[in-house]
Amino acid sequence: MKTKSGKFAIQVVSKHHGKLTVHKHIGSYQTEREKIQLIFEANLFIRDHDNIQQNIFERDESFIHPEDIKITQSRPLFLYRLLCRIYDKLGFDVLSDGVIRDLVVARVYSPVSKKETAEILEDAFDRHYSLKTVYRHLKAAIDKGLKEKFQSALISFAQKELHDSLRLVFYDVTTLAFDSQTKAGLKDFGFSKDHRFTDVQIVVGLVVNRQGFPLYFDIFNGRTFEGKTFISVIENIKDLLKNPDLVVITDAAMISRINIEELDKRHIGFIVGARLANLPATLQNAIYKTTSGQDRKITTVDYLNHRLICQYLGKRASKDRSEREKQMIKANSMIASPSKISRRFRFVKTINGRYEINIALIEKAKKLEGIKGYLTNTELDENTVIERYHDLWRIEKSFRITKSDLEARPVFLRLDKTITCHLVIVFAGLAICRYLEIEMNMSIQKILKIAQKILTHKLTIVKTRETGFIETSIENPELCGQIEKLKTLGH
Repeated sequence: MKTKSGKFAIQVVSKHHGKLTVHKHIGSYQTEREKIQLIFEANLFIRDHDNIQQNIFERDESFIHPEDIKITQSRPLFLYRLLCRIYDKLGFDVLSDGVIRDLVVARVYSPVSKKETAEILEDAFDRHYSLKTVYRHLKAAIDKGLKEKFQSALISFAQKELHDSLRLVFYDVTTLAFDSQTKAGLKDFGFSKDHRFTDVQIVVGLVVNRQGFPLYFDIFNGRTFEGKTFISVIENIKDLLKNPDLVVITDAAMISRINIEELDKRHIGFIVGARLANLPATLQNAIYKTTSGQDRKITTVDYLNHRLICQYLGKRASKDRSEREKQMIKANSMIASPSKISRRFRFVKTINGRYEINIALIEKAKKLEGIKGYLTNTELDENTVIERYHDLWRIEKSFRITKSDLEARPVFLRLDKTITCHLVIVFAGLAICRYLEIEMNMSIQKILKIAQKILTHKLTIVKTRETGFIETSIENPELCGQIEKLKTLGH
């Protein structure tokens, strides 16, 4: 029937004694494909309702039976559209490169090599790219400032959409190994956080906000000491954020007198973990006596002309004590069999070629058990400093997503330019993952699992060869609610 809007509608009706009854309004259509789809749905409705008069004569050839339909294709296009919307919402569409967008989407969907990525894009999303095209776009994108454009987009998004003043940022580094033993460009041997000391690697520094949303990353030669990356990254992020009240939170590996002096010189606030074992003995004793094993006791002392805030926790003390006892068992075992010693042990020292238990070191460890130090040049109160430092777990989670869900390692690329672009793709994928996790309050693994339940099926009528498309219907109310929320994201 024709509607008031000028479209045509498909309805399921019956007629009895001249009276027409509308049982179901299926929907309106404009194209022949939409018409076929609605007729298909109407016939399914008729077959599912016994109270509607059925044809009691010979089979009606116009009726579509299940055996007349073939599902010739099923693809996770709902997930593809969702990830593309998030990509655009984060501002990555500033580059206007569909290949780069699809590489980011594929990295989130199924992180594999570039060759396999091209195959996945074709099989899952009907996007056809040759491997040559993929590499050509990767190199061209870096030349167009891909990294800088993506970082600026994320900073702008965090300020406008996540309503973050970006006064507080978190910094840490990780290493990514290569399946290679050849040094070249960025690739070099160094201290591997992946415990792959026989392979070359690169060092990656990452800056996130308090929600773990990525803002900036940088790449360093594989032999670079992580403390040496700190100042250059913080300088860059300060310039990008243009925030005079910037406070950076990082772990103890970044602390050094030089770094502290440089941060003071640039008027950048910091909260860093302190290595209490490296403090002068008099300062260690003062902290030990003040805390006196009182749970949650906080004391503040002066160190390097800044506040060193120390807190004692009973749970932490139990953990430290357990670790010390394990180390002592290993030390005694090694001293009993000195021929087996092949590396350094914490509580073992050598005197005139003989191995002995380091009693002084054990006593120092006992004093510091349960005590954690936080060095800061800010005026934040003690509890706030401690709480903000403990938010560092968010950047650790981002690294886990990068390495596990997005499989950033091992890297198989050869040239510095394509290595950089690979990491930009991973970085953009991380931003999409964290945004989805923040909005849905669940892990990215669970979000992808839910989104992939909705498949787009291509239906073909065997006799006429006409085709139509239909999405998987979900009946579970809780799942329906989650899917409806996903449909709202990115608009």
